[in-house]
Amino acid sequence: VGNGFSGNPNNLIENYRDWTLRDVAKVQVELLHRLEIDSLFAVIGGSLGGQLAWEFVVLDAVDIKHLIPIASDWKATDWLLANCRIQDSILNNSNRPIHDARLHAMTFYRSPQSFKDKFERSVNAELKMFNVESWLLHHGERLENRFKLSSYKLMNHLLTTGDVSKHFENFQESVSNVSADIHLVAVETDWLFLAEEIWETYVDLCAVRNNVTISEIKSIHGHDAFLIEYDQLQSILKPIFEKETYEHHDKHHLIWNR
Repeated sequence: VGNGFSGNPNNLIENYRDWTLRDVAKVQVELLHRLEIDSLFAVIGGSLGGQLAWEFVVLDAVDIKHLIPIASDWKATDWLLANCRIQDSILNNSNRPIHDARLHAMTFYRSPQSFKDKFERSVNAELKMFNVESWLLHHGERLENRFKLSSYKLMNHLLTTGDVSKHFENFQESVSNVSADIHLVAVETDWLFLAEEIWETYVDLCAVRNNVTISEIKSIHGHDAFLIEYDQLQSILKPIFEKETYEHHDKHHLIWNR
């Protein structure tokens, strides 16, 4: 749908509440079919992209060898729904919707420990405010200058639509036909997609299948740790791709959602 950078307003979605992650996954499947791609080595995504990866795999429209959702889960929890509701309210009522929504979002993209380690109650003497405040304002202004409101509203809404069990009896039934190896990656201090929820997903998966692994990124930086702790993430992902490289030499396709 774009983010408005083309200058064409028709690329922007105003009826954002009509869309779901499953709709987006179906669009991706259709694109692959038109490209005559019927198999993928991996579908990998972080955060919202991880939710989309779950939806994509459960559609079972393309042969997939590995599913790798990072700092993400197959459903929107009550905690996620609550924060997205606050975001939606800010986006529809604030005088500076993107700026102010970003301020709120940064508080659950990081963690209290991350804030303490970074700022230690330090003060910006020039601006006459705490550095944590100036940092939040900086991120609000940056996103305001490079993001369209309609895109932010859509992405925030899509977070609330994640639920691969919606058309099944339960989650375990929804993955019953998924043949892909599933590699879950959690962040121990994640305040958006809580690690304990991802561990529960791991337990539920292990009850019905044996090709499931879980890894946890150790970091004080909360949800954004999957973008910050790239060495840890590389050590988690590298064996998956190296094993395939050693065993096969044909070309594989990969979808990365973020």
